[in-house]
Amino acid sequence: MFTFGQNISKCIKKLRGKMMVEFQFLDKRVKRTKRDFYNSLFELLKEKKYEQITVKDIIDFAGYSRGTFYTHYKQKDDLLNEIIHSLFKEASKAQRSSYINERLINVQTLGNEPIFILRHFKQYGEYYKILLGENIQIDFHHKLTNMFVNLYLEDFDMEHPPDSNIDQNLLNKYYAYGLIGLILDWVNADFPIEPEEFSKELIKIFKFSLGTIQINRKNYTDN
Repeated sequence: MFTFGQNISKCIKKLRGKMMVEFQFLDKRVKRTKRDFYNSLFELLKEKKYEQITVKDIIDFAGYSRGTFYTHYKQKDDLLNEIIHSLFKEASKAQRSSYINERLINVQTLGNEPIFILRHFKQYGEYYKILLGENIQIDFHHKLTNMFVNLYLEDFDMEHPPDSNIDQNLLNKYYAYGLIGLILDWVNADFPIEPEEFSKELIKIFKFSLGTIQINRKNYTDN
């Protein structure tokens, strides 16, 4: 476990020898540098609260100069916000990849659609767990939930009988909050089952709770 009295060279060796994840979405020209800054911040967050971490801590741990850091960021908040933005962007891509070519989704014929978003959360699980932890003061749980719900509301309409008097927006939110809630429980429990198995369980829940409801894609256009 990292302690702040360790020799810097040992810290750098540890960081680069045990990367938490490979960031495939980073530009190749800056990939290694930013990856090292990302992992430095999160290794430090395992030991210290975000407010206690300085730019010097980050660059010392990563093994870069102050000038290199400021080439990419004005302050540590920019680094954190970039990580969150990148994770959300990748989460959106993963979620949408399961239905990108579908105009109408029949719940009863769902196959393994949740697998893409679940694999994303598992791949970047160390980051999500730290962001959802107590060493960071931003309400990441709220940010993540809002991102997911807004994505759901932007893309879907749950069909319901026209004479049911159900508020469409509330119905959409009901299912969106339920899904992200289950996923976050899975993340916080440290992924007790693999994405493939959890995906199958979610499909069972969808089919049981939604019955014959169909899901309309908003703004769908044929390619």
